Amino acid sequence: MGNKVLFSGYYGFDNSGDDAILHAIVNDIRAIDPALQLNVLSYDPARTRRLYGVNATQRFHYASVKKAIRASDLLVSGGGSLLQDETSSRSLYYYLGVMALAKRLNKKIYVYANGVGPIHKSLNRKLTAKVLNEVDCITLRDEDSLRVLKEIGVTKPPIEVTADPVYGIEGITREAALALLREERIPTDRRFLGVAVRQWKKAPALAKKIAYVADRIYEELNLDILFTPLHYPEDKHFADSIKAAMVHRSHAHVLAGNYDVGEMEGFIGLCDVAIAMRLHALIYAVTSKTPAVGIVYDPKVKSQLEALGMPSDIQAEGMDEKRLLNAVIDVYKNREAETFKLKAMHDRLLEKSRRNVQYVFDLLER
Repeated sequence: MGNKVLFSGYYGFDNSGDDAILHAIVNDIRAIDPALQLNVLSYDPARTRRLYGVNATQRFHYASVKKAIRASDLLVSGGGSLLQDETSSRSLYYYLGVMALAKRLNKKIYVYANGVGPIHKSLNRKLTAKVLNEVDCITLRDEDSLRVLKEIGVTKPPIEVTADPVYGIEGITREAALALLREERIPTDRRFLGVAVRQWKKAPALAKKIAYVADRIYEELNLDILFTPLHYPEDKHFADSIKAAMVHRSHAHVLAGNYDVGEMEGFIGLCDVAIAMRLHALIYAVTSKTPAVGIVYDPKVKSQLEALGMPSDIQAEGMDEKRLLNAVIDVYKNREAETFKLKAMHDRLLEKSRRNVQYVFDLLER
């Protein structure tokens, strides 16, 4: 059996969602084979080494990337939304380029629990299909991604729809999360609405609208607002701007620290109800059994909400803040039934997400 696996993804950028993916994949692999040598292409190799106890290589240093691929038995690309040109074509070319280089060096390639698309440009669709038709195996986190691959003409490798690996993560305990709140001087005798949102250029009025909803939730449900920034520090700055726009800002609290994956899940687990705009905030809500309302800014969030059987009609662009407010109140009032639903859902998704890791060992044994 080969014993060196190299990971390519959006790693080392202080994004809780992508850090969660790496954390989950590394944990799942080590649960099966603790001796497997793991190397990660990272923007911040020193931090990645420290956090995950893996080797790490600077992702933008071509000679180092080539050397790391040459030394590996398997390239794992993902998870996450790596293959899309919604944010830019440049990142798409980077991930396809790493795979194309691995192919040229005769390495096995596994596209791991990816969310694929949207891929708008004709050239990008052709390039993606060309590269993916030469990989060894693909797993996807949702049915929408499968539809995109079929549309662009990916036909050769085996493809399975599984689930995001982050469904396998366990957050810190309630006591540990409360201790961290105390360190931040956030009151622990209050109940919370969790808010995990990001700035979105196509929704310039978003901060004002979220502030309106937060104020009404405090007035109507007597919940304090706990902002949980998943991408540090951008989300923290955005949360600060929402708090500044609130009337009841003394009852709003923005986490100041740069917390790890388990801690972020633990914070969301403290909340009675959550507003989740970032995809992995939604996943943390499911894993911590916290009833949540999603805000759609990207097709990946819509896909995940549909897979979870949750409403997916609240858009960031041109958002109707009264609709969001009513949805949060409705979920809060039915939170016992919602929690029961989330438990059943989590069990199902956990089972599917565990299929991902098996392919690593299948490919290494070939």
